[in-house]
Amino acid sequence: MRGKVSKKRNTAVIVMIAVVFAAFLIKLWDVQVVSAGEAAQAAVKGVEIDVEPVRGEILDRDGNTLATSRQVRTIVFNYVNFPSSSEKDERNRIISELISLFDRAGAKWIDELPIKVSKSGTLYFAKNRENEVSYLRSSAFLDLNPYATVQNCFDALVKRYSLENYPLSQARDIASVYYSMVKNGFNSATPYVFAKDVSAALASDIKEKSDSFCGVDVQVRSEREYPDGEIASHILGIVGAISPEEYAEKKSEGYALNDTIGKNGIEYAYESVLRGEKGKKRVTTDSEGNTTEKYITLPQNGDTVILTIRKDLQQVARDALEKLILDFRAKNANVTGGSVVVMDTKNNDILACVSYPTYDLSKYSKNAAKLNKDSNKPLWNRALLSTYTPGSTIKPAVAMAGLEEKIIDEDTLVTCGGIYTHYKDYRPTCTGVHGSLDVIYALYNSCNIFFYETSRLLGIEKLNDYFTMFGLGEETGVEIGESKGIVDSVSFRTEKGELWTPGLTIQAGIGHGDNQFTPIQLCSYASVIANRGVRHKAHFVKSIVKSDYSETVYTEQDQILSKADFSDKNWDLVYEGMLLVGTKSYADFTRVPVKVAAKTGTTTVRKAGNGKTEKNNGLIIAFAPYEKPEIAVSVVVEGATSGGSTAPVAAAVFEQYFAAAQGEQPAQTEGELLR
Repeated sequence: MRGKVSKKRNTAVIVMIAVVFAAFLIKLWDVQVVSAGEAAQAAVKGVEIDVEPVRGEILDRDGNTLATSRQVRTIVFNYVNFPSSSEKDERNRIISELISLFDRAGAKWIDELPIKVSKSGTLYFAKNRENEVSYLRSSAFLDLNPYATVQNCFDALVKRYSLENYPLSQARDIASVYYSMVKNGFNSATPYVFAKDVSAALASDIKEKSDSFCGVDVQVRSEREYPDGEIASHILGIVGAISPEEYAEKKSEGYALNDTIGKNGIEYAYESVLRGEKGKKRVTTDSEGNTTEKYITLPQNGDTVILTIRKDLQQVARDALEKLILDFRAKNANVTGGSVVVMDTKNNDILACVSYPTYDLSKYSKNAAKLNKDSNKPLWNRALLSTYTPGSTIKPAVAMAGLEEKIIDEDTLVTCGGIYTHYKDYRPTCTGVHGSLDVIYALYNSCNIFFYETSRLLGIEKLNDYFTMFGLGEETGVEIGESKGIVDSVSFRTEKGELWTPGLTIQAGIGHGDNQFTPIQLCSYASVIANRGVRHKAHFVKSIVKSDYSETVYTEQDQILSKADFSDKNWDLVYEGMLLVGTKSYADFTRVPVKVAAKTGTTTVRKAGNGKTEKNNGLIIAFAPYEKPEIAVSVVVEGATSGGSTAPVAAAVFEQYFAAAQGEQPAQTEGELLR
C-alpha cells in the first residue's frame, strides 16, 4: 500500500517539476527570443528621405552646353542620427566643433543669420536683410515684438539654444546654424545642408571624425554650373533657394524648404522639365549605430532642354555690341546699354538674343547685391522687357500700308522742302531737304515729309491695323517673359486723359509719339518683312530630350500667328528701298558676303518734367540675303548717335552667320586680335 502511495507522490512531483521547467523554458524563450527581438526592433531607427535628382542640362542647337550640373560634396545633418532638441549640449558641441573645423580649413559654411558682430564686438543687423530680420522676430521663430532690437533677438537666441557659456562670436555662429535649421524645415524627411562644395580633404576629415560628429554626413549633390556664365545669362535665368512663398505654392508638388528652383528665364519656364523627380530611400540605424540605406524608388534626372540659340552667333553678337558700347563710352557718350536679337526667318527660331550689360551666372550669388544696385541694370533683359520708340524703323510698315490702301503707288511723288506745311499751326521738319521722292527713295533717305503725308492720308486706325499685322505691339510668343509694348492710339491717349490731335497721327507715321516696342518685336517685324507678310511665333526652345538621350520628349513646331496677303509688287517696292539702305547708305554692310536689306532709326529720349533732350537711341532692323532671306536682325543701342552707327553690330552677326554657312571664318577687322 505504501509503495503505491509513494509511487503516486513521485509521479506528482515529477509532473510538477516538468510543469515548472516547461514554464521556465517558455519564459526563457520569451525573454531571450521574443522580447529580445522586440527590444532589438525597438532599438532600430528608420526613416524615409528624399534623394535629389540631377537637374537637366540646357544646350544650344548644336549641342554646346550652356548650363549643366556638377557633383559636389555637401555636408548635411541627418535628423534621425543627429542629437535631439533635448540634447542641447551635445548639439552645441557638434555644431561648434564643425564650425571650428571649417574655420581652420578656411572653408565656408552656410551662414544666413541676419545678425553680425563688428570687429569691436558690437551686434548689428546686416544691411538689406529686412525680410530675414522680420522673420527672426516673427511668431514663426522668436515671437518677439516687431521693434525688438538686435540685442533682444540675440539674447532670445542664446536663451533658447543654451549658449550662455559660449563667447559672443561663437554663440552667434552656433545660433546661425539653428536659425537655418528652423528656416529650412530640418526634419526626418529633410536633411539640413550645413555646407556645399566642400573639398575632398575636408570631407575626408569629417568622415574620419564621424564618431564625434553624430548625424553629420557627407553627401554628393548636384550644383548648377555654366561653362560660360555670360554667354546667355538673360535667357538661361537663375536657379536659387526656394522662397517661403514659392514653397507654399509648390510643396504639394514635392518641394522641400531646402530645395532650389528656377527663378527666371528658361530655368523658370521649364522648371518642371529640368527639375526631374525625387527618389526615396530608407535609412536604418541599429542599436549599435550602424547605418544601412535601401532605395525605395530611384531618382529620375531632369530632361535636357535644347535651345534654338547658336552659341557662336550669340558670342559674336555679344562681343560686337559690347565693343560698340565701350567705343561710345570712350567718347564720353551717355550709352547705358543695348540689345541684339537674331531670328531664323523660316520659323522665328531665335538664334541669338543679347542684352547688355550682362552678368556672369556662375558668380551671381556672390555679386547679387552689387548687380541689383548697378544703375545700368545688368539683370534687366532689355531684349525682351525694354520698350523703345521705333523711329524710322517703322517706315517700311507705313510704306506698305500706303501702298496696300492705294494712298500711294510706285509713281507717287512727294516733294520734301524740309518742312511739312499741311497744317498752319503745326509744322514738323525733316532731317534734310530731299526734293521730289517716290516710296523707294523715301525709304532710302528716310524722308519724314513723305511719311507724314502718307500717314495723314491713312489715318491712325489704318496705320495701327498695319502695325498689328507686322506684330508691333503684339507678344512674339516666346517662352520667357516679354513686354507687349504700346501702340499709340486714340483709346490709349483717352485713358491717359489726353486728346488725339492730327499731329499725333503723322508722328506715329515716323515711329514717334507713344509707340513703344521691344527689340524682339522689332526683329520679328523684320522677319515678317523678310517673309512677305507671314508672322511666325518666336521661340527659344527647339526640343526636349531625356537625360540619357533615349527619347525626344518634345519638338517645337512652327506656328504661323498671322499672314498678310499683300501684293508682291508692293513688297518689291519696300524691298528696294531697304536694299538701298543696306547697300548705299551710311549703314555699312560692305564686308557682308551677301546683300542686306535694312532700315535705321534714331529717336530722342527726353527728360521727364523739362522735356529737354537727354540722349538719342539708335536702332536698326535688317534681313539677308536680300534675294532669299534667311535671318533677321534687330539692334538697339541706348545713347547711340544714330541708327546707322549700330550697323556694325548687325554686320558682325551677318558675317558670322554666312561665313559659318560657307564653312569659312569671318574676316578680321584691321587691328583686331586674332581669336
